Amino acid sequence: MNIKILKLITGEEIIGEVTLEDETLITLKNPLAIVIRPSQDGFTFGFMPWCSLIEGERLVSIGLSNVVTMGNPTDEVKNTYSSMFGGIVTPPKQLIV
Repeated sequence: MNIKILKLITGEEIIGEVTLEDETLITLKNPLAIVIRPSQDGFTFGFMPWCSLIEGERLVSIGLSNVVTMGNPTDEVKNTYSSMFGGIVTPPKQLIV
C-alpha cells in the first residue's frame, strides 16, 4: 500500500492509498479526513469520511495544483489507516536484548 497524507489548499488534511499519480493529478482510494484534537498528552488524531458519497471503489482524483504538501504518514497513522481497510498492520520494530 502506498499511503500518503495530503494537505490541501482548503486547509484539509487527508490520507489515502495512492492508486495513480502523474504531473497534474493524484488519485486516492478510500480517502479519509484527518482530525487532530488536543488531549492530556498533547494531541490525538482520528479519521472521518471524506467524499463519502462517491459510489463504487471510492476513488477520488485531486489536481496537484490543489495540494500544498504531501508526505508519508508515521507508522502509527499508517497502521491505523490500514487496519480500517483490511490492510496488514506491521508491529513496531524493537531491539532484542
